[in-house]
Amino acid sequence: MVTALQEWVLREARVLGPEFLQVDGFLNHRIAPHFIEEAGSALAKAFHDRRVTHVLTAEAAGNVIAYETARRLGAMALYAKKGGARTMQRALVRTVVSPTKGTATDLAVSADYLAPEDRVLIVDDFLFEGETSTALAEIVDESGAHLVGFGFVVSKEFAPGRSRLIGRGVPIVSLVPIESMDPATGTISFAEGL
Repeated sequence: MVTALQEWVLREARVLGPEFLQVDGFLNHRIAPHFIEEAGSALAKAFHDRRVTHVLTAEAAGNVIAYETARRLGAMALYAKKGGARTMQRALVRTVVSPTKGTATDLAVSADYLAPEDRVLIVDDFLFEGETSTALAEIVDESGAHLVGFGFVVSKEFAPGRSRLIGRGVPIVSLVPIESMDPATGTISFAEGL
């Protein structure tokens, strides 16, 4: 059964290659508020019983979805800043390589905003190779806070991202799990049960 969010992706996204899906017309460049509301609501519902205090993401594509999810959970939204953290005190930093851009970027979160009593949900627009989410999870570990799950709008299930995260023993939720994409036809096939 195709969900409303999956229908939106089928209608609005464009397959650029077997690994690349363009969603910048509604998710991470131009934002469709109704799509974000639906996605934030679904992620909040999936993690409503996890006592989330912070929803963490990486700047900038995940900011809007993290904010909406946090708002619905009654939690704080927190994003890891990209690049240097000149004014940030007590920065927790990890370096990630973007699979789409091929560039290395530092992600920084202030240790002042995560404490051992905090329960952190990591949220992002995409799960592909899992590098960003792994880096954010390492930052949560270093802060002493407790990781309670991962939530993604879109996951590319044919890529290694989920397998990189599964060993952490927390729920991994994807609203639009993609099994395959065909750039010749523009066809998107969804994975079941994720």
